[in-house]
This record gives sequence, C-alpha cells and structure tokens, in this order.
Amino acid sequence: MAKIIDLSMPLYTGLPVFEGYPVPVVHEWTSIDRDGYYSNILILVEHTGTHVDSPAHFIKGAPSIDEVSLERFMGKALVVDVSKLGEKEEIKTEHIIEAEQRFNVRVGRGWIVLFYTGYDRFIGSEKWFKHPGLGEEASRFLVERGVNAVGIDAPSIDHEPFPAHKTLLPNNIVIYENLTNLDKVKDVAGFMVYGFPLKIKKGSASPVRVIAVLE
Repeated sequence: MAKIIDLSMPLYTGLPVFEGYPVPVVHEWTSIDRDGYYSNILILVEHTGTHVDSPAHFIKGAPSIDEVSLERFMGKALVVDVSKLGEKEEIKTEHIIEAEQRFNVRVGRGWIVLFYTGYDRFIGSEKWFKHPGLGEEASRFLVERGVNAVGIDAPSIDHEPFPAHKTLLPNNIVIYENLTNLDKVKDVAGFMVYGFPLKIKKGSASPVRVIAVLE
C-alpha cells in the first residue's frame, strides 16, 4: 500500500513570506453559530507558503500558471541532500550527479529534482533567507536534462540576481518553493510527486498542496 508524505506548509495568518510580500491573512468570514455555515476569507500573494512559480514570474509574455501543461506538476523525484552546505552557498551540478550516483538513477524528462537544505526549520528567522541556492551552472544542467520541475525547502530556489529563476523558467521548468518534510523522503528516489496549482488566470504562481507517494 502506498504511503503519502505531505510536503506542504499550512496556510495561516502571519505565515512568514519572502521579503517584500504582504503577510497572509486567513480570516473567519462566517461561523456556524452565527450564520449556520463556516467559511474563511483569504488574503495572500500567489507566492505564499508552499507554492509553484510559472515562467511568467520572471519572463514577460511567458506562460502563466494556468497555461502551463499539467504534466509539469508531477513526476518521479530525486532528492539532492545539500543540508551540509553553508549559508548562501551555491548548489552545483556535482551535487546533483552525486545524488544520481547514490541512487543509481538519471534524471531527465518526467523527473522532478528536489533540494533538501533543512532550512524550513528556520522559517520566520533571519537565517531562513540565508539558505543554499541553485546556481546557473546546475540550472543549465537541469535544462539540458529536460526535467519537469525543481523544488526546495526554502523561500527561494536561489538568491539575487536569481540565476536559477532566469535559467529554468524560460525553459518551462516550474519551481516549487517552501517545501517541507523533505527529510522524510531524502533516502529514496523515483517516488512520485504531485503538486498541482490553482487555475489562476494570468497567475505568476500558485499555492499548492505537494505530496510524495511512496510505494
């Protein structure tokens, strides 16, 4: 029987976000006692919590989140353990190749590459923004391999001047950010990951519920 691991953060009022974005609000709109039914109103930027970036996030005129093929949001996964890297240290091609060799797999079409930094435990602190980041060299390597998506358990896949965003997104490789629980799947490879976005018209991104399915 398959085991499902939730790789998503919960959404709640005050959830920390990337610098410059508004803090989200999840506010009770109706209640059972008062109105007979319960509902909340959500106020949040598309890049809140666990979310996925579309090419339109960085590339003018590129596909928005509602225009990206759904096939991009699912695939076999490889977790690259970069938890021993220092603050803002670059994630390189060699880290990906080492993970491939460890699990005897080769990422390519239909694959999602996830980077385990462990920085999800620092959410809300100054250290949260000092996570390792994917470099241009490794991003080009993943473009050449033709992967579906990449993901990281940190607020961004990279740091300014955003080499990964500017390399991956033009090639229709979507980016998952603010994943969590990657420590629970870092010792296996080839499991399926699913993380479908809301169909936000002309959206730059969308909050997602990402799951790993272990057979």
